[in-house]
Amino acid sequence: MSQEDITGKDRLQELIGADYRLQWIIGHGGMSTVWLADDVVHDREVAIKVLRPEFSDNREFLSRFRNEAQAAENINSEHVVATFDYREVPDPAGHTFCFIVMEFIRGESLADLLEREGGLSEELALDVLEQAAHGLAVIHRMNMVHRDIKPGNMLITANGIVKITDFGIAKAAAAVPLTRTGMVVGTAQYVSPEQAQGKEVTSASDIYSLGVVGYEMMAGRRPFSGDSSVSVAIAHINQAPPQMPTSITAQTRELIGIALRKDPGRRFPDGNEMALAVSAVRLGKRPPQPRTSAMMAQAEAPSPSESTAMLGKVARPVTITQEVAPNKGSGIGIGLFIAALLAVIIGAVIYAGTTGILFSNSPEESTTPETITKTFTPTVEPSTPSWVPPTTASRPSFSASETTSPHPTTSEEETSAETTSEETSSTYTVPQIPTSTPRTSASVPDETGTPADDLIDAVNDLLEVGGAQ
Repeated sequence: MSQEDITGKDRLQELIGADYRLQWIIGHGGMSTVWLADDVVHDREVAIKVLRPEFSDNREFLSRFRNEAQAAENINSEHVVATFDYREVPDPAGHTFCFIVMEFIRGESLADLLEREGGLSEELALDVLEQAAHGLAVIHRMNMVHRDIKPGNMLITANGIVKITDFGIAKAAAAVPLTRTGMVVGTAQYVSPEQAQGKEVTSASDIYSLGVVGYEMMAGRRPFSGDSSVSVAIAHINQAPPQMPTSITAQTRELIGIALRKDPGRRFPDGNEMALAVSAVRLGKRPPQPRTSAMMAQAEAPSPSESTAMLGKVARPVTITQEVAPNKGSGIGIGLFIAALLAVIIGAVIYAGTTGILFSNSPEESTTPETITKTFTPTVEPSTPSWVPPTTASRPSFSASETTSPHPTTSEEETSAETTSEETSSTYTVPQIPTSTPRTSASVPDETGTPADDLIDAVNDLLEVGGAQ
């Protein structure tokens, strides 16, 4: 967490008070910032949504939002994110500081799930629709309208439970002048025709938006798209949605078609009728027509089913972790790597010196970088071996097959002609460079310098590289 976040956290904590203990930011929105917090009084995790000053300072917005937030506290549904508290506090800077305390859901938004999966099977999509419709039914029975139903406002828990969130913000946002930054009254891709035209918004408007969500889940795309929000909104007003794939059952296609009717009077009027229609389709029946006798009953809350469990398996609930500073321990790993590399190079150079490789005068010089892999097997003799200095006419007891290919290779090996029953073998790679090329930290000392001086230079260069990292 950055110093700026820590400073902001301390300031917010003073305004929020001792009832809630802030932890860290878990989300940002156009109108608010969401914090994970501990409800000290009730001993539970909560999500605190803090409204931005440009909205909380607008008196009409604040009045509408206050009413919606307080009304949301009375909503009791498993399929609606619970609102626990709403408070307004005078800010020393002259602003009105207001925040909402909500149920914290360890889940994944439907928007994230669709972005990852591309779509859902018909069975899972119908499960999502029925649960969401039941949540809307509870809201609509209280004579309230959500106004911003979209995948981003639908959360899926690890148990496959669908919960509607961000209730009431869209209605309050209508009070903000169009010139204000962040103005949102519904989302263009899911907005109903009457909402796009600025007409009266009813519970049937939420059904249209839910129908768009259902279309997207099963078709893998939204019914309307365009270069701008305006063009998309116009399409919602004037164009018929493209036909859904025939891989979707006729009953489900008819269900979505009714929800997407342009005339709100011909749609399912509220979440209750939508839930009844979805339930019928899941049983293999045609959806009942809106406002008929079949729609007079109150929809029962859908009980967890096999598809609900499958939905929970598809979702990937986020694990909320605190932001931490970059790991500084990586430098230790780099240091250990350099130390190991130094040991290998020093051992290779010492061995090369004892065997005379550094002093051999080879008439052939490679003109391109190459890598030579030498596999040697020293002969173990009972008597103490005596070392014989190499001459220009002889090589060590093993021979190397060298390649001048422009590409380094490590596939060629050489084995000593003399072996015994007690053999040990080791392999090392010595980078070779042309004598005309300046030496780097990984180059082997050439034959014209003093071996000891060149070895010291190579070690110093490597130490400098390690220090820089």
